Amino acid sequence: MSTHTKTTSTGIPGTIRKLAVPIILVWVAYTAAVNLLIPQVEKVGMANAVSMSPQDAPSVIAAKRMGEKFQESKSDSIAMVVLVGDHPLGEAAHRYYQTLIDKFDADTKHVEHVHDFWGDMITAAGVQSSDGKAAYVQLNLAGDQGSTQGNHSVDAIRTIIHDTPPPPGVRAYVTGPAPLTTDSLEASDRGMIKMTVVTMIVITIMLALVYRSISTVLLILAVVGIEMGAARGTVAVIGHLGLMDFSTFSVPLMTALSIAAGTDYAIFLIGRYQEARQNGEDPEAAYYSAFHGVGHVILGSGLTIAGAMLTLRLTRLSYFNSLAYPSALALIIVVAAALTVAPAILVIASRRGLLDPKRMMKTRGWRKVGTATVRWPKPILAAATSVVLLGLLAMIGYKTSYDDRRYIPDNVPANIGYTAAEKHFSTARLNPDIMTIESDHDMRNPTDMIVLDRIAKALFRIKGIAMVQSITRPLGSPIAHSSIPYQISMSSVPITQNLQFLKERVGDINTMSDDMGAMIASMTKMQALMVKFSNSMHTTVGSANNMVDSAHRSVADMNTMKATLDEMRDNIANFDDEVRPFRNYFYWDPHCFNIPACWGMRSAFDAMDGVDKFSDNMAALQTDMTAMVDGMNAMVNGMADIDTLAPQMVAQFGPIISTATTMQNTLQTIHSSFTGLITQMQQMTDTATAMGEAFDASKSDDYFYLPPEVFANPDFQKGLKLFLSPDGKAARLII
Repeated sequence: MSTHTKTTSTGIPGTIRKLAVPIILVWVAYTAAVNLLIPQVEKVGMANAVSMSPQDAPSVIAAKRMGEKFQESKSDSIAMVVLVGDHPLGEAAHRYYQTLIDKFDADTKHVEHVHDFWGDMITAAGVQSSDGKAAYVQLNLAGDQGSTQGNHSVDAIRTIIHDTPPPPGVRAYVTGPAPLTTDSLEASDRGMIKMTVVTMIVITIMLALVYRSISTVLLILAVVGIEMGAARGTVAVIGHLGLMDFSTFSVPLMTALSIAAGTDYAIFLIGRYQEARQNGEDPEAAYYSAFHGVGHVILGSGLTIAGAMLTLRLTRLSYFNSLAYPSALALIIVVAAALTVAPAILVIASRRGLLDPKRMMKTRGWRKVGTATVRWPKPILAAATSVVLLGLLAMIGYKTSYDDRRYIPDNVPANIGYTAAEKHFSTARLNPDIMTIESDHDMRNPTDMIVLDRIAKALFRIKGIAMVQSITRPLGSPIAHSSIPYQISMSSVPITQNLQFLKERVGDINTMSDDMGAMIASMTKMQALMVKFSNSMHTTVGSANNMVDSAHRSVADMNTMKATLDEMRDNIANFDDEVRPFRNYFYWDPHCFNIPACWGMRSAFDAMDGVDKFSDNMAALQTDMTAMVDGMNAMVNGMADIDTLAPQMVAQFGPIISTATTMQNTLQTIHSSFTGLITQMQQMTDTATAMGEAFDASKSDDYFYLPPEVFANPDFQKGLKLFLSPDGKAARLII
């Protein structure tokens, strides 16, 4: 072995050589502390994850503005809960769905809004599959996609689904953009462990093949382990303190860079050391040769890579700019460890000859390559460029894909949900585009509905768009009965409905005509009877007048007879006064009734007393006869009035019958005219109805119009709440 030694043993390499053991102990202690006292960087990354969506991207701005206008959410995080059944979803599935909706509404910390379409029969068809075996509900979650809060919201939804068992034959899946992002982060974490293990195995195999020394391999792995552990731990500490934001994607890149850079720098140092030893230098001189030979290379390489990683901060996408600080910091830690702990381990190992080369290094082949490159630079450059161009040919068939599902395992929950849902829905159904339209006025009026429908119609006609849902077509097709021809035909519906009543009333007119004819016949008979009555009354009045005259004569004769009777009564009274003593004899004698002559005289005197009673009775009869004659006079006068009125009544029957006959003829004319008019109106309405039914059945999106009264319809108001903002100044279309 040569006795050549390195004369320079001061400065940083000398200090490291003198303090090798403390440096190793410090690095080991530091690495252990930052990994044991602080959560692992994967957990810190999950706790401090930033959104994967660039906040200045138009789509993100539009999504958040829509959430603000509709007062639904403040994030861009959307999840879908899909229900899939072995058979068409029934009442049990609806009850399970409603239970989930109630729990989602109650979890205001993680769920900002629930788009409950399936809970209303009016809008259920919009989120139900055509076979009836699947339905979904869209949730706006708290926190942006990929952020810590967004991931916690996804976990909360999955917890609700896990804690709420579905009915037999029904399965529930949580999928959509936000769960897919969360699953991709978790898959990245799981892949990180596999990547690290596989990488270390590959590195071990490669080192063993190159150095063919277990001690050399183990020492290099120890250096790499300390560098990687220190880098990961330092980043975890900074992230845990909230001084740096990073995504879960920062962890695998940072780890890979730490392993790669740490391995390279260790190989640089040990390779240079072994080269110096083969050149005859002693271990100490070889150490200094190695440090001075690769120290500046390690520093320059590490800082270059760290600076390159820092430039990622200038990018807009969070996928990239969140990689900058963690990766740059990790590279700085790796460089610091490569320039301190790696030389320190080299010093300790060199003292025991653990890193001495086991065989001579073969450099002849590499010298030939270098000689050829120097001698024929242009041909070598051309050949190398040709190889590069051959590789670039693969770019011709390259197509950019934005489908994140292709880059994560099929067995993650979000992909399982997508696969189950796509058996019943199209892929775009669970990942729709949403267009928001804003106005400076309330658009809940017929005019703006026409404008919104024209926009939806124009979108639908773009190639590649399968369906557009909006307030004018909530189920993807135009609202039933919303075409102008149909509404015109609907204007004839009241006429059609009234035609039946009109037919019945026209039939009543015919009945009235018949009844009028019967009344005319009755009035004609009545007229004939009245004529007879008038003649009879006239005869009766003449007879009554004669009877009254006779009565007057009878009263006059009775008055004469009454005067004669009164005179006879007075004379008899005078006679009675003269013979009263003689008369008393006949009343005083108790035996008078036994003496015929006495009793006869007494009876004669009694008869004379009866003349006085007869005179009184005649006076009463005279009074009664006078009253009867007066009554007969009044009756005759009344009968005379009837006799006068009866001809007048008979005279009125003629005009009445004539008028009634004219009315009957008029009714018959009206009946005939309206019967023909009804027939014509029915023919007109039949044509309009057929036109309206044809346009409605065709579901044509031409001639769209909603009348003002539709906006008061409770069912339509439900649609307004779903597709228009509360103030009516914003509308959304689901594409």
